[in-house]
Amino acid sequence: MSKAEHYHHGDLRNTLLRVGGALLDRDGVVGLELRRLAREAGVSHTAPYRHFADKQALLAALAEEGFTQLHTTICGALEAAGPATATQLLAMAEAYINFALAHPARMRLMFSGIATDELAYPELYRVAKASFYALRDVIARGQANQAIRGDDPKIPTLTIWSTMHGLAMLLIDGQIPIERNDEDIRKEFLRQCALHVFEGVARRGGFRTQNALWFLSSVLCALCSVVS
Repeated sequence: MSKAEHYHHGDLRNTLLRVGGALLDRDGVVGLELRRLAREAGVSHTAPYRHFADKQALLAALAEEGFTQLHTTICGALEAAGPATATQLLAMAEAYINFALAHPARMRLMFSGIATDELAYPELYRVAKASFYALRDVIARGQANQAIRGDDPKIPTLTIWSTMHGLAMLLIDGQIPIERNDEDIRKEFLRQCALHVFEGVARRGGFRTQNALWFLSSVLCALCSVVS
C-alpha cells in the first residue's frame, strides 16, 4: 500500500491542512505549493487536488481554519471573563493579541484580503466576520447597560477592533520602535493606547472611576506581558 493510499477519504484533507499550516508557519505563503505539500505529507503529487483545486483554495482553507480558531479562542476568553463589559473587552484584546503573536503567518494570511470574496469562499467569508460580531455584541451589551456611549455599536466596535488589530499587526511585524528593555517608554505607550480607546467609547459615568482605573491598568499589564 502506498502512502497516498494509506490516507482514506476522511482524513486526507485534515492531514494536508496540518502539514500546510506547518509550512505556512515556517516559510510563509511563498513557500506553500501543492507539490511541496504533497511531498511533505507523504502523498502522491496529485492527492492535494482531491480537496484543493489550486493554491488559492488551499490558502482559503487555511485562512478559514485560522478564523475559526481565533473565534473559538475569543469565545473562550469571553466566557471566562464574566459579564462585566470592561473585563470582556480586556479578555478579547488579550486573546486577540496573543493569538496574533502565536500565529503571525496565519494572521497575515487571514487578513490578506482572501476572506473578502463571498462568492468564491462563502464559508470563509462568514467565519471571518464571527470575531468582529462577537466584539459588536459585547459593545451592544455595554451600551444597553450604560457602560458605553451611544445606541449604535458600529462605531465603537470599529474603533476598538481597529486599535486591537493594528496593535497586533504592528507587534508581529516588529514595527513598534520601542526597545524591549525600555520599560518606561513601553508602559507609557501602552497606557496611552488604553486611555485613548477607553475615553473614545466609554459613556460618562458608565464605568465607575474605580472600574475605569482597573480596566486601564489591566490592559496595560496584559499588553506589557505580551510585548516584553
